[in-house]
Amino acid sequence: MKRFLYILAGMMALCSSLAGCTQAPPDHTGLIEDVRSAEKMVFAQMAVTKTAKTSRTAWYKIGDRIAVYSYDTYLRGYIDLSELQPEDFVFDEDAKTVKIYLPPVQTELEGRDMTLREEYEHVDPLRSKIDSRERALLKEKANQSLHAELARNPMYRNTLTKNAERKARAYFENFFADQGYTASVEFKQQ
Repeated sequence: MKRFLYILAGMMALCSSLAGCTQAPPDHTGLIEDVRSAEKMVFAQMAVTKTAKTSRTAWYKIGDRIAVYSYDTYLRGYIDLSELQPEDFVFDEDAKTVKIYLPPVQTELEGRDMTLREEYEHVDPLRSKIDSRERALLKEKANQSLHAELARNPMYRNTLTKNAERKARAYFENFFADQGYTASVEFKQQ
């Protein structure tokens, strides 16, 4: 009986020491919240130059009135990190890896130059000068044309999306490498 008590006490001591050695998996809540708090993170930007032209010849054919202006419109590719959920991060503590499922890259127009750059202007002496009101109308017309072109031709948005995805991958690989993890990044579909 004494021997049984010694064995039981030894097993209990062994069990309690093993229980003390087992660690709960690390809590990544703080790390995930740090990533989410960045919210709208811009990973790529581009400028698109738009040209606006006006040319009018008077009905009485006396002189020319030609002007070409340009301005830049800015686009950006971003990821809304506030959409991330804890299940979008899959940690493997044994392999020290993390798989991240990021929201899709969104693109948007960020703004445009306030003023037009004069590329060419020729107004004959008998013609009226091109005033600021006409330049503003010209710029607005060019801007509408640019919006239609961007909607029709996905080339700009595709380029911006690919660049943003590449930079986001590199960013998160480096971010998690600093935390001791090898990261792999996938993007959710829209």
